[in-house]
Amino acid sequence: MFQKEHNLTEGSIFKNLILFALPFVFANFLQALYGACDLIIVGHFTGESASISSVAIGAQIMFMVMSFIIGLTTGTTVLIGHFYGANRHEEIQKTVGTVFIFFMSLSVIVFLLMYFLAPNMVDIMKTPKEAYKGALDYIAICSFGVVFVFLFNAFSSILRGVGNSHTPMMFISLGCFINIILDLFFIGWLNLGVKGAAVATVIAQGLSALSLCLYVRLNKFSFEFRFRGVKFYFSKIKDIIKLGLPLSFQDAMVQMSFIILLSLANSIGVDASAGYGSANRLNGFTMLPAFSFAMALTPIVAQNMGAKKRLRAKYTLYTAIGCTVVFGLVCLIWQQINPESAIRIFTSDKNVIAQGASYLKSFSFDLIIVPFVFCLNAFFNGCGHTAFSMANNLVATLLVRVPLAFIITGIFGKTLFNLGIAAPIASICSVIIAFIYLKSGYWKKGSAFS
Repeated sequence: MFQKEHNLTEGSIFKNLILFALPFVFANFLQALYGACDLIIVGHFTGESASISSVAIGAQIMFMVMSFIIGLTTGTTVLIGHFYGANRHEEIQKTVGTVFIFFMSLSVIVFLLMYFLAPNMVDIMKTPKEAYKGALDYIAICSFGVVFVFLFNAFSSILRGVGNSHTPMMFISLGCFINIILDLFFIGWLNLGVKGAAVATVIAQGLSALSLCLYVRLNKFSFEFRFRGVKFYFSKIKDIIKLGLPLSFQDAMVQMSFIILLSLANSIGVDASAGYGSANRLNGFTMLPAFSFAMALTPIVAQNMGAKKRLRAKYTLYTAIGCTVVFGLVCLIWQQINPESAIRIFTSDKNVIAQGASYLKSFSFDLIIVPFVFCLNAFFNGCGHTAFSMANNLVATLLVRVPLAFIITGIFGKTLFNLGIAAPIASICSVIIAFIYLKSGYWKKGSAFS
Protein backbone atom coordinates (compact mmCIF):
# COMPACT_ATOMS: atom_id res chain seq x y z
CA MET A 1 0.00 0.00 0.00
CA PHE A 2 2.85 2.42 0.80
CA GLN A 3 4.89 1.88 -2.35
CA LYS A 4 5.84 5.09 -4.13
CA GLU A 5 4.37 3.69 -7.35
CA HIS A 6 1.96 0.84 -7.91
CA ASN A 7 1.09 -1.17 -11.02
CA LEU A 8 -2.70 -1.57 -10.85
CA THR A 9 -3.01 -3.91 -13.84
CA GLU A 10 -2.02 -7.06 -11.95
CA GLY A 11 -3.13 -9.01 -8.86
CA SER A 12 -6.47 -9.21 -7.07
CA ILE A 13 -9.02 -6.70 -8.37
CA PHE A 14 -10.74 -6.41 -4.99
CA LYS A 15 -7.49 -6.02 -3.05
CA ASN A 16 -6.09 -3.45 -5.48
CA LEU A 17 -9.31 -1.45 -5.37
CA ILE A 18 -9.60 -1.46 -1.59
CA LEU A 19 -5.95 -0.64 -0.89
CA PHE A 20 -5.88 2.08 -3.53
CA ALA A 21 -9.29 3.54 -2.62
CA LEU A 22 -8.87 3.71 1.18
CA PRO A 23 -6.39 6.61 1.02
CA PHE A 24 -8.91 8.41 -1.23
CA VAL A 25 -11.63 7.82 1.37
CA PHE A 26 -9.47 9.17 4.16
CA ALA A 27 -8.14 12.06 2.06
CA ASN A 28 -11.62 13.12 0.95
CA PHE A 29 -12.86 12.79 4.51
CA LEU A 30 -10.18 15.24 5.55
CA GLN A 31 -10.94 17.52 2.59
CA ALA A 32 -14.56 17.59 3.70
CA LEU A 33 -13.36 18.49 7.18
CA TYR A 34 -11.76 21.64 5.76
CA GLY A 35 -15.19 23.15 5.23
CA ALA A 36 -17.08 21.20 7.85
CA CYS A 37 -14.86 22.14 10.78
CA ASP A 38 -15.22 25.80 9.73
CA LEU A 39 -18.99 25.36 9.83
CA ILE A 40 -19.02 23.36 13.08
CA ILE A 41 -16.66 25.67 14.97
CA VAL A 42 -18.32 28.85 13.70
CA GLY A 43 -21.75 27.40 14.50
CA HIS A 44 -20.90 26.40 18.05
CA PHE A 45 -18.71 29.36 19.00
CA THR A 46 -20.86 32.14 17.52
CA GLY A 47 -24.25 30.45 17.84
CA GLU A 48 -25.52 32.60 14.95
CA SER A 49 -27.43 31.20 11.99
CA ALA A 50 -26.14 34.16 9.93
CA SER A 51 -22.52 33.07 10.50
CA ILE A 52 -23.38 29.48 9.58
CA SER A 53 -25.08 30.72 6.42
CA SER A 54 -22.06 32.92 5.53
CA VAL A 55 -19.62 30.02 5.78
CA ALA A 56 -21.98 27.63 3.98
CA ILE A 57 -22.42 30.06 1.07
CA GLY A 58 -18.72 30.95 0.89
CA ALA A 59 -17.71 27.30 1.11
CA GLN A 60 -20.09 26.42 -1.73
CA ILE A 61 -18.37 28.98 -3.97
CA MET A 62 -14.95 27.64 -2.96
CA PHE A 63 -16.10 24.09 -3.61
CA MET A 64 -17.19 25.09 -7.10
CA VAL A 65 -13.70 26.48 -7.78
CA MET A 66 -12.06 23.40 -6.28
CA SER A 67 -14.25 21.17 -8.43
CA PHE A 68 -13.06 23.06 -11.50
CA ILE A 69 -9.44 22.52 -10.43
CA ILE A 70 -9.88 18.85 -9.50
CA GLY A 71 -11.68 18.12 -12.76
CA LEU A 72 -8.89 19.68 -14.80
CA THR A 73 -6.12 17.93 -12.87
CA THR A 74 -7.96 14.60 -13.21
CA GLY A 75 -7.09 14.83 -16.89
CA THR A 76 -3.46 14.60 -15.77
CA THR A 77 -4.20 11.49 -13.69
CA VAL A 78 -5.88 9.75 -16.63
CA LEU A 79 -3.09 10.68 -19.05
CA ILE A 80 -0.25 9.62 -16.74
CA GLY A 81 -2.13 6.45 -15.73
CA HIS A 82 -2.46 5.51 -19.38
CA PHE A 83 1.26 6.14 -20.00
CA TYR A 84 2.20 4.21 -16.85
CA GLY A 85 0.11 1.18 -17.83
CA ALA A 86 1.70 1.24 -21.28
CA ASN A 87 5.25 1.62 -19.78
CA ARG A 88 5.82 4.92 -21.61
CA HIS A 89 7.83 6.61 -18.85
CA GLU A 90 9.43 9.22 -21.11
CA GLU A 91 5.93 10.58 -21.80
CA ILE A 92 5.27 10.82 -18.06
CA GLN A 93 8.40 12.96 -17.66
CA LYS A 94 7.24 15.34 -20.37
CA THR A 95 3.79 15.60 -18.79
CA VAL A 96 5.08 16.45 -15.29
CA GLY A 97 6.93 19.64 -16.23
CA THR A 98 4.14 20.79 -18.51
CA VAL A 99 1.57 20.29 -15.76
CA PHE A 100 3.51 22.44 -13.29
CA ILE A 101 3.93 25.39 -15.67
CA PHE A 102 0.36 25.24 -16.97
CA PHE A 103 -1.43 24.99 -13.63
CA MET A 104 0.68 27.63 -11.88
CA SER A 105 -0.09 30.07 -14.68
CA LEU A 106 -3.79 29.22 -14.61
CA SER A 107 -3.94 29.63 -10.81
CA VAL A 108 -3.05 33.32 -11.06
CA ILE A 109 -5.91 33.93 -13.49
CA VAL A 110 -8.42 32.09 -11.30
CA PHE A 111 -7.27 34.00 -8.21
CA LEU A 112 -7.82 37.38 -9.90
CA LEU A 113 -11.27 36.36 -11.16
CA MET A 114 -12.35 35.13 -7.73
CA TYR A 115 -11.09 38.12 -5.82
CA PHE A 116 -12.66 40.77 -8.03
CA LEU A 117 -15.90 38.89 -8.79
CA ALA A 118 -16.65 37.91 -5.18
CA PRO A 119 -19.46 40.52 -4.79
CA ASN A 120 -21.12 39.29 -7.98
CA MET A 121 -20.99 35.69 -6.75
CA VAL A 122 -22.61 36.61 -3.44
CA ASP A 123 -25.34 38.59 -5.21
CA ILE A 124 -26.15 35.75 -7.64
CA MET A 125 -26.76 33.39 -4.72
CA LYS A 126 -29.48 35.64 -3.23
CA THR A 127 -27.55 35.67 0.02
CA PRO A 128 -29.66 36.71 3.03
CA LYS A 129 -28.70 40.24 4.12
CA GLU A 130 -27.65 38.95 7.55
CA ALA A 131 -25.03 36.71 5.94
CA TYR A 132 -23.94 38.97 3.04
CA LYS A 133 -20.81 40.59 4.51
CA GLY A 134 -19.58 37.36 6.08
CA ALA A 135 -19.91 35.42 2.84
CA LEU A 136 -18.11 38.18 0.92
CA ASP A 137 -15.23 38.22 3.42
CA TYR A 138 -14.93 34.42 3.33
CA ILE A 139 -14.68 34.26 -0.48
CA ALA A 140 -12.27 37.20 -0.77
CA ILE A 141 -9.85 35.77 1.79
CA CYS A 142 -10.08 32.19 0.49
CA SER A 143 -9.25 33.37 -3.03
CA PHE A 144 -5.64 33.81 -1.87
CA GLY A 145 -5.46 30.04 -1.35
CA VAL A 146 -6.32 29.18 -4.96
CA VAL A 147 -2.65 29.01 -6.01
CA PHE A 148 -2.04 26.43 -3.26
CA VAL A 149 -5.10 24.41 -4.30
CA PHE A 150 -3.79 24.25 -7.87
CA LEU A 151 -0.30 23.29 -6.71
CA PHE A 152 -1.54 20.55 -4.39
CA ASN A 153 -3.92 18.99 -6.90
CA ALA A 154 -1.36 19.14 -9.72
CA PHE A 155 1.13 17.04 -7.78
CA SER A 156 -1.60 14.79 -6.35
CA SER A 157 -2.88 14.02 -9.85
CA ILE A 158 0.64 13.03 -10.98
CA LEU A 159 1.17 10.72 -8.02
CA ARG A 160 -2.23 9.08 -8.39
CA GLY A 161 -1.55 8.42 -12.05
CA VAL A 162 1.49 6.30 -11.12
CA GLY A 163 -0.53 4.40 -8.50
CA ASN A 164 0.34 6.43 -5.40
CA SER A 165 -2.78 7.44 -3.50
CA HIS A 166 -1.39 7.43 0.05
CA THR A 167 1.04 10.36 -0.24
CA PRO A 168 -1.63 12.99 -1.11
CA MET A 169 -3.66 11.57 1.78
CA MET A 170 -0.82 12.17 4.24
CA PHE A 171 -0.38 15.79 3.20
CA ILE A 172 -4.13 16.43 3.26
CA SER A 173 -4.01 15.06 6.82
CA LEU A 174 -1.36 17.63 7.66
CA GLY A 175 -3.45 20.44 6.20
CA CYS A 176 -6.61 19.35 7.98
CA PHE A 177 -4.86 19.11 11.36
CA ILE A 178 -3.43 22.61 10.90
CA ASN A 179 -6.84 23.93 9.79
CA ILE A 180 -8.64 22.63 12.88
CA ILE A 181 -5.99 24.02 15.25
CA LEU A 182 -6.06 27.42 13.53
CA ASP A 183 -9.89 27.44 13.48
CA LEU A 184 -9.95 26.99 17.23
CA PHE A 185 -7.31 29.73 17.59
CA PHE A 186 -8.83 32.32 15.24
CA ILE A 187 -12.51 31.63 15.97
CA GLY A 188 -12.53 30.27 19.52
CA TRP A 189 -9.81 32.43 21.06
CA LEU A 190 -9.49 35.56 18.90
CA ASN A 191 -13.24 35.69 18.09
CA LEU A 192 -12.60 36.46 14.41
CA GLY A 193 -15.67 34.48 13.31
CA VAL A 194 -16.08 33.97 9.57
CA LYS A 195 -12.85 35.83 8.71
CA GLY A 196 -10.92 33.57 11.08
CA ALA A 197 -12.30 30.46 9.39
CA ALA A 198 -11.15 31.72 5.98
CA VAL A 199 -7.66 32.70 7.16
CA ALA A 200 -7.20 29.29 8.81
CA THR A 201 -8.19 27.54 5.58
CA VAL A 202 -5.71 29.50 3.43
CA ILE A 203 -2.77 28.92 5.81
CA ALA A 204 -3.54 25.20 6.01
CA GLN A 205 -3.81 24.91 2.23
CA GLY A 206 -0.49 26.67 1.78
CA LEU A 207 1.45 24.52 4.23
CA SER A 208 0.08 21.22 2.86
CA ALA A 209 0.69 22.20 -0.80
CA LEU A 210 4.25 23.41 -0.25
CA SER A 211 5.07 20.33 1.83
CA LEU A 212 3.81 18.00 -0.92
CA CYS A 213 5.80 19.92 -3.53
CA LEU A 214 8.97 19.52 -1.43
CA TYR A 215 8.29 15.81 -0.96
CA VAL A 216 8.04 15.20 -4.72
CA ARG A 217 11.18 17.28 -5.28
CA LEU A 218 13.24 15.29 -2.78
CA ASN A 219 12.06 11.73 -3.59
CA LYS A 220 12.76 9.47 -6.56
CA PHE A 221 9.97 8.31 -8.87
CA SER A 222 9.81 7.09 -12.46
CA PHE A 223 9.92 10.80 -13.25
CA GLU A 224 12.00 13.71 -11.94
CA PHE A 225 10.79 17.13 -10.85
CA ARG A 226 13.32 19.96 -10.93
CA PHE A 227 12.25 23.61 -10.91
CA ARG A 228 15.05 24.61 -13.28
CA GLY A 229 14.53 21.66 -15.58
CA VAL A 230 10.79 21.86 -16.22
CA LYS A 231 9.85 22.06 -19.89
CA PHE A 232 6.58 22.88 -21.59
CA TYR A 233 5.18 20.54 -24.25
CA PHE A 234 2.17 21.91 -26.08
CA SER A 235 1.04 18.42 -27.17
CA LYS A 236 0.70 17.38 -23.51
CA ILE A 237 -1.40 20.44 -22.74
CA LYS A 238 -3.70 19.48 -25.61
CA ASP A 239 -4.11 15.98 -24.14
CA ILE A 240 -4.68 17.26 -20.60
CA ILE A 241 -7.24 19.81 -21.78
CA LYS A 242 -8.96 17.24 -23.99
CA LEU A 243 -9.30 14.88 -21.03
CA GLY A 244 -9.59 17.35 -18.16
CA LEU A 245 -11.63 20.23 -19.54
CA PRO A 246 -14.86 18.21 -19.94
CA LEU A 247 -14.47 17.06 -16.32
CA SER A 248 -13.60 20.55 -15.14
CA PHE A 249 -16.51 22.12 -17.00
CA GLN A 250 -18.81 19.37 -15.78
CA ASP A 251 -17.81 19.77 -12.13
CA ALA A 252 -18.01 23.55 -12.31
CA MET A 253 -21.47 23.43 -13.90
CA VAL A 254 -22.70 20.84 -11.41
CA GLN A 255 -21.48 23.07 -8.58
CA MET A 256 -23.12 26.01 -10.29
CA SER A 257 -26.38 24.09 -10.26
CA PHE A 258 -25.88 23.53 -6.52
CA ILE A 259 -25.43 27.28 -6.14
CA ILE A 260 -28.72 27.81 -7.97
CA LEU A 261 -30.37 25.36 -5.59
CA LEU A 262 -28.71 27.09 -2.64
CA SER A 263 -30.10 30.41 -3.86
CA LEU A 264 -33.54 28.78 -3.87
CA ALA A 265 -32.96 27.65 -0.27
CA ASN A 266 -31.66 31.13 0.62
CA SER A 267 -34.88 32.68 -0.67
CA ILE A 268 -36.83 30.72 1.95
CA GLY A 269 -34.97 32.43 4.80
CA VAL A 270 -31.77 32.44 6.84
CA ASP A 271 -32.76 29.34 8.87
CA ALA A 272 -33.45 27.39 5.69
CA SER A 273 -30.15 28.62 4.23
CA ALA A 274 -28.25 27.43 7.29
CA GLY A 275 -30.17 24.13 7.40
CA TYR A 276 -29.54 23.46 3.72
CA GLY A 277 -25.86 24.33 4.12
CA SER A 278 -25.52 22.02 7.12
CA ALA A 279 -27.29 19.16 5.33
CA ASN A 280 -25.02 19.53 2.32
CA ARG A 281 -21.95 19.47 4.56
CA LEU A 282 -23.24 16.23 6.04
CA ASN A 283 -23.83 14.81 2.56
CA GLY A 284 -20.23 15.62 1.81
CA PHE A 285 -19.41 12.88 4.33
CA THR A 286 -22.15 10.37 3.58
CA MET A 287 -21.24 10.36 -0.11
CA LEU A 288 -17.53 10.06 0.62
CA PRO A 289 -17.14 6.31 -0.04
CA ALA A 290 -18.89 6.54 -3.42
CA PHE A 291 -16.97 9.66 -4.42
CA SER A 292 -13.65 8.27 -3.17
CA PHE A 293 -13.99 4.86 -4.81
CA ALA A 294 -14.91 6.65 -8.02
CA MET A 295 -11.77 8.80 -7.79
CA ALA A 296 -9.70 5.66 -7.22
CA LEU A 297 -11.45 3.87 -10.08
CA THR A 298 -10.35 6.42 -12.69
CA PRO A 299 -6.56 5.84 -12.47
CA ILE A 300 -7.06 2.07 -12.07
CA VAL A 301 -9.14 1.96 -15.24
CA ALA A 302 -6.68 4.28 -17.01
CA GLN A 303 -3.76 1.96 -16.25
CA ASN A 304 -5.72 -1.12 -17.35
CA MET A 305 -6.89 0.53 -20.54
CA GLY A 306 -3.29 1.54 -21.25
CA ALA A 307 -2.30 -2.12 -20.75
CA LYS A 308 -5.21 -3.25 -23.02
CA LYS A 309 -6.93 -5.09 -20.14
CA ARG A 310 -10.50 -3.93 -20.82
CA LEU A 311 -12.34 -6.81 -19.12
CA ARG A 312 -10.34 -6.30 -15.92
CA ALA A 313 -11.27 -2.62 -16.00
CA LYS A 314 -14.97 -3.51 -16.29
CA TYR A 315 -14.83 -5.98 -13.38
CA THR A 316 -13.21 -3.28 -11.26
CA LEU A 317 -16.21 -1.04 -12.00
CA TYR A 318 -18.68 -3.64 -10.73
CA THR A 319 -16.56 -4.22 -7.60
CA ALA A 320 -16.51 -0.49 -6.83
CA ILE A 321 -20.29 -0.18 -7.17
CA GLY A 322 -20.85 -3.15 -4.86
CA CYS A 323 -18.54 -1.76 -2.19
CA THR A 324 -20.16 1.68 -2.09
CA VAL A 325 -23.87 0.84 -2.30
CA VAL A 326 -23.75 -0.88 1.10
CA PHE A 327 -22.53 2.26 2.88
CA GLY A 328 -25.13 4.37 1.10
CA LEU A 329 -27.89 2.08 2.34
CA VAL A 330 -26.70 2.41 5.96
CA CYS A 331 -26.69 6.23 5.69
CA LEU A 332 -30.14 6.23 4.08
CA ILE A 333 -31.60 4.26 6.99
CA TRP A 334 -29.98 6.62 9.52
CA GLN A 335 -31.25 9.78 7.83
CA GLN A 336 -34.75 8.38 7.50
CA ILE A 337 -34.97 7.30 11.12
CA ASN A 338 -33.31 10.26 12.86
CA PRO A 339 -32.23 13.09 10.51
CA GLU A 340 -32.21 15.61 13.38
CA SER A 341 -29.21 13.86 14.96
CA ALA A 342 -27.24 14.45 11.77
CA ILE A 343 -27.88 18.22 11.62
CA ARG A 344 -27.24 18.55 15.36
CA ILE A 345 -23.56 17.88 14.60
CA PHE A 346 -23.32 21.37 13.08
CA THR A 347 -25.61 23.46 15.25
CA SER A 348 -27.89 23.46 18.31
CA ASP A 349 -30.33 25.96 16.76
CA LYS A 350 -33.72 24.21 16.73
CA ASN A 351 -35.01 26.01 13.65
CA VAL A 352 -31.91 25.19 11.63
CA ILE A 353 -32.06 21.54 12.76
CA ALA A 354 -35.71 21.28 11.71
CA GLN A 355 -35.00 22.76 8.27
CA GLY A 356 -31.96 20.55 7.64
CA ALA A 357 -33.76 17.39 8.79
CA SER A 358 -36.66 18.15 6.44
CA TYR A 359 -34.26 18.30 3.49
CA LEU A 360 -32.52 15.04 4.44
CA LYS A 361 -35.82 13.19 4.60
CA SER A 362 -36.33 13.52 0.85
CA PHE A 363 -32.76 13.90 -0.41
CA SER A 364 -31.33 10.83 1.39
CA PHE A 365 -32.77 8.36 -1.16
CA ASP A 366 -30.05 9.65 -3.47
CA LEU A 367 -27.44 7.92 -1.28
CA ILE A 368 -28.15 4.49 -2.79
CA ILE A 369 -28.27 5.77 -6.39
CA VAL A 370 -25.19 8.03 -6.36
CA PRO A 371 -22.71 5.10 -6.09
CA PHE A 372 -23.85 3.96 -9.54
CA VAL A 373 -23.58 7.51 -10.93
CA PHE A 374 -20.12 8.23 -9.55
CA CYS A 375 -18.58 4.86 -10.40
CA LEU A 376 -19.99 4.63 -13.92
CA ASN A 377 -18.81 8.12 -14.85
CA ALA A 378 -15.40 7.51 -13.24
CA PHE A 379 -15.07 4.34 -15.32
CA PHE A 380 -15.72 6.25 -18.55
CA ASN A 381 -13.25 8.93 -17.43
CA GLY A 382 -10.56 6.29 -17.00
CA CYS A 383 -11.33 5.02 -20.50
CA GLY A 384 -10.68 8.52 -21.82
CA HIS A 385 -14.36 9.23 -22.58
CA THR A 386 -14.55 12.30 -20.34
CA ALA A 387 -16.83 14.12 -22.80
CA PHE A 388 -19.55 11.50 -22.27
CA SER A 389 -19.30 11.79 -18.48
CA MET A 390 -19.61 15.55 -18.81
CA ALA A 391 -22.69 15.29 -21.02
CA ASN A 392 -24.32 12.72 -18.75
CA ASN A 393 -23.80 14.78 -15.60
CA LEU A 394 -24.92 18.03 -17.17
CA VAL A 395 -28.10 16.47 -18.55
CA ALA A 396 -28.99 14.96 -15.16
CA THR A 397 -28.15 18.10 -13.21
CA LEU A 398 -28.99 21.09 -15.37
CA LEU A 399 -31.81 19.60 -17.45
CA VAL A 400 -33.43 17.43 -14.77
CA ARG A 401 -32.53 18.30 -11.17
CA VAL A 402 -32.56 22.11 -11.29
CA PRO A 403 -35.75 22.55 -13.38
CA LEU A 404 -37.48 19.81 -11.39
CA ALA A 405 -36.57 21.50 -8.10
CA PHE A 406 -38.20 24.75 -9.25
CA ILE A 407 -41.25 22.91 -10.61
CA ILE A 408 -41.82 20.87 -7.45
CA THR A 409 -41.31 23.82 -5.07
CA GLY A 410 -43.48 25.98 -7.30
CA ILE A 411 -46.38 23.50 -7.28
CA PHE A 412 -46.18 21.97 -3.79
CA GLY A 413 -44.60 24.82 -1.84
CA LYS A 414 -41.17 26.31 -1.30
CA THR A 415 -39.78 23.98 1.39
CA LEU A 416 -36.48 22.13 1.77
CA PHE A 417 -38.31 18.77 1.73
CA ASN A 418 -39.70 19.52 -1.72
CA LEU A 419 -36.31 20.86 -2.84
CA GLY A 420 -34.64 17.56 -1.94
CA ILE A 421 -36.98 15.35 -3.99
CA ALA A 422 -35.37 16.33 -7.29
CA ALA A 423 -31.95 14.81 -6.46
CA PRO A 424 -32.74 11.07 -6.55
CA ILE A 425 -34.89 11.48 -9.67
CA ALA A 426 -31.99 13.18 -11.49
CA SER A 427 -29.57 10.45 -10.40
CA ILE A 428 -31.85 7.72 -11.76
CA CYS A 429 -31.81 9.46 -15.15
CA SER A 430 -28.00 9.59 -15.08
CA VAL A 431 -27.70 5.87 -14.27
CA ILE A 432 -30.03 4.89 -17.13
CA ILE A 433 -27.98 6.93 -19.63
CA ALA A 434 -24.68 5.51 -18.33
CA PHE A 435 -25.81 1.87 -18.51
CA ILE A 436 -26.99 2.37 -22.09
CA TYR A 437 -23.54 3.72 -22.98
CA LEU A 438 -21.81 0.85 -21.14
CA LYS A 439 -23.95 -1.70 -22.97
CA SER A 440 -23.09 -0.10 -26.33
CA GLY A 441 -19.40 -0.99 -25.87
CA TYR A 442 -18.30 2.34 -27.30
CA TRP A 443 -16.15 2.94 -24.22
CA LYS A 444 -13.68 0.34 -25.58
CA LYS A 445 -12.63 2.54 -28.49
CA GLY A 446 -12.25 6.10 -29.69
CA SER A 447 -10.73 7.47 -26.47
CA ALA A 448 -9.15 10.88 -26.18
CA PHE A 449 -5.61 9.53 -25.78
CA SER A 450 -3.12 10.69 -28.33
